[in-house]
Amino acid sequence: MNKMLPGVRHRTALLGLLAIALVGIVILAHLRIKDNALRNVERTLDSRNSMTRLYFLDKLGKYDVLPETLASAAAIRATLQEPTPARLQEANLTLAETAASLGADRIWVMDLVGRVVADSKWRSSDAGVGKSLAYRPYFQDAAAGKTGRFVGVSVIGQTLGYFLSRPVVIDRAIRGVVALQVSWPFKDYEALLWDDWKVRERLALVADPNGILLMSGVSSWTYKTIAPANPERMARVRRSRQYGDREFLPLGMKVGTMVAPGMRFVQFDALPEKTYLQKAYDMREIGGRVYLHVDAEDYRSTVNSQTGLAALAAAVLFLGAWFLVERLRLQAKLLKAAIRDPLTGLYTRLYMQEWLHDAVNAHARHQERGFSLLLFDIDRFKSINDTHGHMTGDDVLRGVAQLIGGCVRTEDLAVRFGGEEIAVFVRIAVREEVAILGERIREQVAQSGVMTARGLIQVSVSGGIATHAAGETTAALFERADRKLYEAKRAGRNRVFSEWD
Repeated sequence: MNKMLPGVRHRTALLGLLAIALVGIVILAHLRIKDNALRNVERTLDSRNSMTRLYFLDKLGKYDVLPETLASAAAIRATLQEPTPARLQEANLTLAETAASLGADRIWVMDLVGRVVADSKWRSSDAGVGKSLAYRPYFQDAAAGKTGRFVGVSVIGQTLGYFLSRPVVIDRAIRGVVALQVSWPFKDYEALLWDDWKVRERLALVADPNGILLMSGVSSWTYKTIAPANPERMARVRRSRQYGDREFLPLGMKVGTMVAPGMRFVQFDALPEKTYLQKAYDMREIGGRVYLHVDAEDYRSTVNSQTGLAALAAAVLFLGAWFLVERLRLQAKLLKAAIRDPLTGLYTRLYMQEWLHDAVNAHARHQERGFSLLLFDIDRFKSINDTHGHMTGDDVLRGVAQLIGGCVRTEDLAVRFGGEEIAVFVRIAVREEVAILGERIREQVAQSGVMTARGLIQVSVSGGIATHAAGETTAALFERADRKLYEAKRAGRNRVFSEWD
């Protein structure tokens, strides 16, 4: 009997230790499950936010260079210099044709006092010719020499849209402003939000920098304020008639506990039975913020059910670890696919946007941190495809990308910009050095050729070089480099032109 006691005590101690360990495992599992559930929620919201950003980047990005292009149009410049009836007619026609071809609601030209002198809708009953828009921020920004970006409702028509403006510079002096409005991306996106709320009960809010709701899954919430309005800001909004004469009533959102950086519980007076997990994201594409939500009950039920399973079997820990590793592996794979072009191995335009954002900001803060763009295009690429087939064309594109990538330093960036266009961003602003690099890349491609399934194919590239000016938009940088690339093509190809040639 005495011999048995040590064994009994030993097993009891082990059972006690196991019970303590299991309790500890359940507690740890509960904490891990909560963390994973929050991460899953955050990934879901981050994915929805990425889709939102890509939507507006795609729909609005094509308009970025339009005001700049129109500001250099002969008809517009002539009208501002001497607004004769004939010149006004020509300007109106130019604006109307441009608006119709690109899907813009309206394009108009203002003189230096903000008076509309030409309008793409000059024939319609709501023509803006003669009206003063000097109080609108997009006019004030452009008149000061900047790009005007503005989200609000149109003075004529009261339609929510995106306004973009640029100054018209003649003989180094600002002589007027070109502006455009685009509303259809907002209408389409708001319809998506309504459908998401009606069918899936997924709630999303889009607010301007003042916290005024521009779009929502719940249509009655539009133009309400997320938080109590700042009187001074609201006064500026009303003076600019950003949203016409609308009243900005409070939405009635109660903010609860913060559960993760940027994520919190919220409730709405209009939806008293519901609690949501909310995360806010800056939306640079239109200025403002997007607030995305998931039902907190879904999150809580996930945590409770998984914690119960963890209490029944320690194997859940292994399965959870395996699941987490697999998820991280897939996430890394998806991330790689998002930033690397599968054909050439060069970076994608999506990654380029982030790189450029950082580079432009760094240049704005530090003058010495300038950078340059070398834009290359494979000469007679269509002829290669037509002669040898698209598979060989892919081999040529891949080979040229490798040759160009081999000339670029690790701190620089080579991007597949278009079909056969390759953009190289280098952290060099010295003209001679950039020109030498461009010529070295051209010679490397021309001398090496590309080995394909059909043998060695000699190929050449043409290039255009532009150096970023502090404060300049990336669209303007691309426009200058593209202009030089076009000149290189016209001059006979297989050459690189720079903006200082």
